[in-house]
Amino acid sequence: MGRNYGSLGRRRTGSATTQWVLIGFILGFGCAAVAGLALVIAAVSGALGPDVEGLIVAGRPTQTPLVITATPEPVTPTLEPTEMLLPTATVGQVVVVAPSPTPLPPTPDPNLIQVEPSATPTVAAPTAAAIAQVSTVPEPLQSKLTEMRRVDGGTFLMGTTAQEVAAAVTECTNVYQGVCTLAYGEDSSPPHQVTVDSFLMEVTEVTYDQFLTFMNWKGPNSHRNGCDGQPCLATRAEDPNSNVIFDSANYRVLDAIRNFPVVGVTWYGANAYCRAIGRRLPTEAEWERAARGPQNFLYPWGNTFDTALAKTSRPRVDPAQAGAAAVGSYPAGASAFGMLDMAGNVAEWVSDWYSPTYYVQQAQSAAPIINPVGPPAGVEKVVRGGSWDAVPFFSRSVHRQSREPQSAAFWIGFRCAADLNAGGAGAAGAGLPLAGTTPLAATSEEETTANSQPTLPPPPVIPTSSGPLPTLPPG
Repeated sequence: MGRNYGSLGRRRTGSATTQWVLIGFILGFGCAAVAGLALVIAAVSGALGPDVEGLIVAGRPTQTPLVITATPEPVTPTLEPTEMLLPTATVGQVVVVAPSPTPLPPTPDPNLIQVEPSATPTVAAPTAAAIAQVSTVPEPLQSKLTEMRRVDGGTFLMGTTAQEVAAAVTECTNVYQGVCTLAYGEDSSPPHQVTVDSFLMEVTEVTYDQFLTFMNWKGPNSHRNGCDGQPCLATRAEDPNSNVIFDSANYRVLDAIRNFPVVGVTWYGANAYCRAIGRRLPTEAEWERAARGPQNFLYPWGNTFDTALAKTSRPRVDPAQAGAAAVGSYPAGASAFGMLDMAGNVAEWVSDWYSPTYYVQQAQSAAPIINPVGPPAGVEKVVRGGSWDAVPFFSRSVHRQSREPQSAAFWIGFRCAADLNAGGAGAAGAGLPLAGTTPLAATSEEETTANSQPTLPPPPVIPTSSGPLPTLPPG
């Protein structure tokens, strides 16, 4: 029998309204039941399985966010670091959990620094060898250092006798046609026993290359008063016979003489250089010990002078060849301890103040003389060894000469020494005046003596690129 639907287009009756309400209630209840069931399943899965591990741990998101929400600004609750936030159903929000076969590790926070646990670090103490490698020598000078050799200490007879001086004067006059007098050797006697500790000494004299590297390290114009407030050396600006050229910025010499012994250097310049490289000037006693050797020879090689073993003014040479030779040019003239050029080439500054009566005082001392450092003060400094412009008389290892420490002679150079150990011969700077002490003024004629070679013209000057300077004839 056919059903009539024409009444649906008319106004609904009360019975029809009730039917629609019942249908809406059933549908609403069904949707709510489905949503609640989904939330229960999600909660149980999060509690029993690892699929939702790390949704939000310690306030940090997982590698791939799994929360899908319709809420524009979700609120993240504050949790303890060990808690796990579980999804909570809210009106208008659906949480979908996607199962994962393998749990993903949390992504490291780039703002945090991960520190791996480790054992307490252990810092090893530096070894003695490592400490010894640390040098206080200025870097520009480190590659310029001269080889040093050990000089064995001991007790020896320092100085000479009146008879030996007389024989040397006769040889000077008759063999070498020189001018020598007994007065030149009076301050070198009487002989007296001296004991020195073992020490180190440079094999060769300090060269232009080494000393001018030191001057350039000190800086422009340092030659004027840069060595303990005193001049270091004379340049051509101070003496036209100097080989040292200063161009207002650098110090230099021609390459041909870079390996020659530096001359025109003051005692203050020599002392400052040795201190800068961690060394010192040798004492007068040390210098004589190194030159004479354990046999106590008169010359480094023996008791008879040989013109082929040292650079002196004999035999006479062409004036153009006058002057010092490159250091180490006479290896056969080495002392027993291996020191070169200690009987010629250039004379050498030592640390001691000079007194013409010092040997007499030493010989009269009742106490043993151990590591002497010379008088406490004076007017001049001791100079040892012969030179290119002097006769062999001045090259005897026992001979003493002296000059004012500010003097910049062109026949005087130097070499450095060093203590062998903490108990070595003399402290660093031995023979230096005490702080605040100035050289003494001469109080009588006895304070000075004619011990040095006669004043001779300087060696020929090597020309510069702008033309030669005046050349003076040699002595």
